[in-house]
Amino acid sequence: MRFPYFLVYLVIEIAVFVAMVMTLGFAWAVLITLLASFVGFVILRWQGRKVFGELRRASRNEVDARAPLADTAVVGASSILLIAPGLVSTVVGTIALLPPTRRALRPVLAAVGARTMMSAMDRAGAYGQAGVRRGTVIDGTVVDDPTYSTPNSSTSAEQPQLPRGH
Repeated sequence: MRFPYFLVYLVIEIAVFVAMVMTLGFAWAVLITLLASFVGFVILRWQGRKVFGELRRASRNEVDARAPLADTAVVGASSILLIAPGLVSTVVGTIALLPPTRRALRPVLAAVGARTMMSAMDRAGAYGQAGVRRGTVIDGTVVDDPTYSTPNSSTSAEQPQLPRGH
């Protein structure tokens, strides 16, 4: 299923590069591609330090961890896009590194993460759309025992106790 997406990616990258070669010439197309990669790596270094600094602060409970964790995921995906050859992936990765874009992507990441977790739990059989799937239901009745006393009362020595640690 992912192979057609990869083919679409290849066609788009090749089409953009060919269009740049036809419009600007081969040397300019290569120069623009290299320049876009360089700018992307500079922004990655700058924003990566900032995001990992926030993640460090979140690990010390100085800030809420949700935003730095989501930003770390975006920086990781952007890094992959910057490493992938091609101008389109480099430009998309560079745009994703910018703080306003990361802020806009946080709810999307939360939704995708929740859906992925639900699907993994559903495949494992632990949780589905209707709730817990497996298990035996045992009908019972709760009986209140008036003779039971709390451990601080005088009759607690008469009742058997579990050993500590169990």
